[in-house]
Amino acid sequence: MATPEMDINQLSESQQLALQQYTSVTDQEATAAIPLLQRSQWNVEIAIAKFFDGEGPDLVAEALAAQSVPPPRSARQENLQHSLLQGHPSRPRQSDTAPRIVPQAEDEVVRRPPFLLAILFAPFNMLYKLFSTSFGLFSFLFPFLPRALRPATAAGTARRANTAGRRSLKPRDASLRLKREFEEEYGSNTLPFFEGGYAQALDLAKKDLKFLLIILLSPEHDDTSSFIQDTLLSAEVQAFINDPSTNIILWTGDVRDSEAYQVSSALNCNKFPFTAIVANDPSVSTTNMSVIARVTGPMDAGTYLAKIRNTISTHGEQLARVRASRSAQNFERTLRQEQDSAYERSLAQDKERARVKKEAEAAAKAEERRKKAEAEAAEILAQKKLQWRKWRASRIDPEPSADAKDVVRIAMKMPEHLEAARVTRRFKGQNNIEELYAFVQCYEFLQDGSAVEEVSKPEGYEHEFDFRLVQTLPRVVYEVSEGGTIGERVGRSGNLIVEPIKANEDEE
Repeated sequence: MATPEMDINQLSESQQLALQQYTSVTDQEATAAIPLLQRSQWNVEIAIAKFFDGEGPDLVAEALAAQSVPPPRSARQENLQHSLLQGHPSRPRQSDTAPRIVPQAEDEVVRRPPFLLAILFAPFNMLYKLFSTSFGLFSFLFPFLPRALRPATAAGTARRANTAGRRSLKPRDASLRLKREFEEEYGSNTLPFFEGGYAQALDLAKKDLKFLLIILLSPEHDDTSSFIQDTLLSAEVQAFINDPSTNIILWTGDVRDSEAYQVSSALNCNKFPFTAIVANDPSVSTTNMSVIARVTGPMDAGTYLAKIRNTISTHGEQLARVRASRSAQNFERTLRQEQDSAYERSLAQDKERARVKKEAEAAAKAEERRKKAEAEAAEILAQKKLQWRKWRASRIDPEPSADAKDVVRIAMKMPEHLEAARVTRRFKGQNNIEELYAFVQCYEFLQDGSAVEEVSKPEGYEHEFDFRLVQTLPRVVYEVSEGGTIGERVGRSGNLIVEPIKANEDEE
């Protein structure tokens, strides 16, 4: 068996899931929850039932918990008359544990049989009532008979009809109705009635380590009115219950209501007015709620207050120690959560910085690859351009003689990077205008008059001229894309300027 100090990380995935479900419902520390879950064979439903209803050495329940089957609740077939006749209970009580009761909703609509069927079965109904009454009297006179021969009255006791035509309501609505009736009959008061069901009040007292003061009233009892007016509504009792230092949750019930009646049966209420004090008893269990005191019957306000104050003062120190211990545990848990949160934030920041750094490195590498690719492409383009210039220079027609016909004399002002500032040459008039552009582009290989080496035309290369030929007066641009012969466009002679084309001009 694991100890409370065991590491949660040592649990299996299913055990961690069961622990998470259990703590989300009960809000109990993991150190105390793990042993309870182990005793319940890691069955969440059984563990929650033990947490709220109490845990006892029940071997049958433990065997059923091992099979993941909720233990059945056996109905208690005992009433006040049977207890008085027997003189002692059938078995001793293991612990005075406060029960957790969640009342079941009663049917609000009573289905009546048709009128003809009611008349037809009327004789059988009368005979059934006659025999059941006789048999009940017989079992009362002979209580030593086996239980199988006695009429089953527990069901009728548990689901008795409401008296005085009182309609069954939900726990919260029933508590509000009781508070309204209480104020109408006894006037306004300062009693802090809990507006909810008994189970809710019990869970709240268990969670906040407070005292649950249960007062059960029976309006049909003769001492109820005097107890409320003289004792419960006395100034000292109201002041004590309203004192925040006493940590009291007041729940009041009318036994004519279903929930209050079930609470009175579970708490063995046999005398009214009835008061019970329920609280966590650390000496018995750190999880169970126990009935630490019962105050029954009418009494004066001083005696009633002395009994309640004595009980609360006796157990108050123990609850204060448990409350301080729980507060320290909550503080440690909050501190751990804040530390974990700070660690997670720091880890997230580190991951974000690593991600940004990684992205920056990837972007830098991508930019480096892009520049390298651009440089390689520019180098290949320059090689192809040089190859094209050599290839085109070898195909430029030689300069015609001075006495040749259809000759155009062109004087061109060359770019600054060429050694010749001004070049004059004769061209055939029927040559295309592209011949002029090719001459300027390849002038570097033609100016010395030596033969140009034969090279092949580069594949996949389309040459673009980075200059234009312009006549100044008047300004005429001879675009190579417009085509035409030199004689048609320039005439017999012309003075042209080689004008470079800038990048921004290309974009425009």
